[in-house]
Amino acid sequence: MKFYIKQKVFSLKDQFTILDASQNTIYQVQGKMFSISNKLDLMNPNGSVVLQAHRKVLTLLPKYFIHTPHDEELAIVQRKFGLRPKFQVTIGEDELTVSGSLFAHSFQVMDDDQIVASIEKKLISWGDTYEIDIQDERRVELLLFIVIIIDQVIHEQQNKGHRH
Repeated sequence: MKFYIKQKVFSLKDQFTILDASQNTIYQVQGKMFSISNKLDLMNPNGSVVLQAHRKVLTLLPKYFIHTPHDEELAIVQRKFGLRPKFQVTIGEDELTVSGSLFAHSFQVMDDDQIVASIEKKLISWGDTYEIDIQDERRVELLLFIVIIIDQVIHEQQNKGHRH
């Protein structure tokens, strides 16, 4: 199943639109303005929150917690050390690995040796645009939200590198 994520440019807070293969909006993601822990909400077209995430504030490498609107923890996304972007995603007893290309333009989400999702960043676009191909239909919402979190972590790291 193919999906597309587009980041809204010129916004004071992080905003993303998630589209299906027919370019219909199926989710919106909004960040909280001036949030130290970078809180994010995944919402359906009605505006109801489906999933929420926040970053643990004092960690060496970025770590995000994903939970339901009822505060039930679903997953932890943690950046791993390395030249290429790499993440570990813990979903209950399952461990997924997300490995990126050197310039963070493509990623694969792996469950052991099986590809669960692949992500391609569009190089020529206004704002960040990703094409996501999801194989695991049981976790579509969660995998789409993980792509947003990875984008956030990469931008946080790039912004730290550009400060003087």
